[in-house]
Amino acid sequence: MGDSWNPSFSDSDSDDNQIYVARDPRKDKHFDRKQELLWNCKGKAGKVGQGKQPLVIAVIGPPGCGKSSFLNTIFAAFSHDHWSEHAKYGEFGRRGKQVTRRLKSFQKKDYYKDRDEYLLPTFLDMTGFEDDDAPLNTELLSIVLCGKLKEGEELHNVIEYGQHFGVNAVKEKYFGGKYFGKIPKQEGMPNLLDYFVIENREEYLRVNRVFVVCSANPDQPLPVNLFEAVTDITNRERDITLYGVLTQADKYKSRDQRVLKRKREFMRALGIPKNRFARIKNYCPDIDPNMTYEDTIIPSLDVPVLRLMRQVLTAEPTDQDYTHRRTKNGKYVPNLSKSPVVT
Repeated sequence: MGDSWNPSFSDSDSDDNQIYVARDPRKDKHFDRKQELLWNCKGKAGKVGQGKQPLVIAVIGPPGCGKSSFLNTIFAAFSHDHWSEHAKYGEFGRRGKQVTRRLKSFQKKDYYKDRDEYLLPTFLDMTGFEDDDAPLNTELLSIVLCGKLKEGEELHNVIEYGQHFGVNAVKEKYFGGKYFGKIPKQEGMPNLLDYFVIENREEYLRVNRVFVVCSANPDQPLPVNLFEAVTDITNRERDITLYGVLTQADKYKSRDQRVLKRKREFMRALGIPKNRFARIKNYCPDIDPNMTYEDTIIPSLDVPVLRLMRQVLTAEPTDQDYTHRRTKNGKYVPNLSKSPVVT
């Protein structure tokens, strides 16, 4: 990206319809603002050796909402050179297929190239959740947000276990409790009841923040059941703060009355204030048809994302507990072995 670049930029009279093409990012009027916000985010994240661990941020949304694009846009905003497809796109049209997914996390080492000691967050890609507030689906969400599911564990295994043994059995398996189980019948012996206590599972990646992502398309119905399940859990878990993101801001104009109505309904369904809401333009072919952003960055897209991340990374009183786990007696004990470590 030398000074010999011939920058070009096509812009309409509305910020909603910008079309971007390759240019030297240093000549973008938003370049300095991006650098300032990037330093702001790093300062709020903190460094290794300050007694902190990276925040864990879950990203959830219905299929086709632009969730993977949003994750990749966040990673590009933290980058100094170009966009990369870290979170893979996928089509999950069949309802039964969506739950056959594994939990996937992105730590700093996965998306950030600079060798520094800043504790940029770990992102948890929560692909595969239905628009459903049934008790079993809500319990699955709770298990993930409370950090009880290991990296790579398949969500459908939890669903199948709950379908066979019930929601209470799922709670006992992942959160501990008293359990009555049958000993298999042996030849010459009657069936016996076995009574024992299941230990509370250790926390692996306890979530501190949640991004709920949804398309700004006013013709798509809001997944209100999923929203209700997420808000129910985050309200019970007071140390999880909820944020709302409407994607495809380039396609659907903010002054369109139907889009404004969708924004209000979206925020109302999540119960979030304005400072925890953002409309985002993702890195995508709609923004740059030639996908030249694979060789550079677009500060104009990065600034709104980093402004949101600055708010997300602002310390909260409950953040001091995210290196600990709760035991059944309500006390906290250190959980350093399973916490994500940045090297």
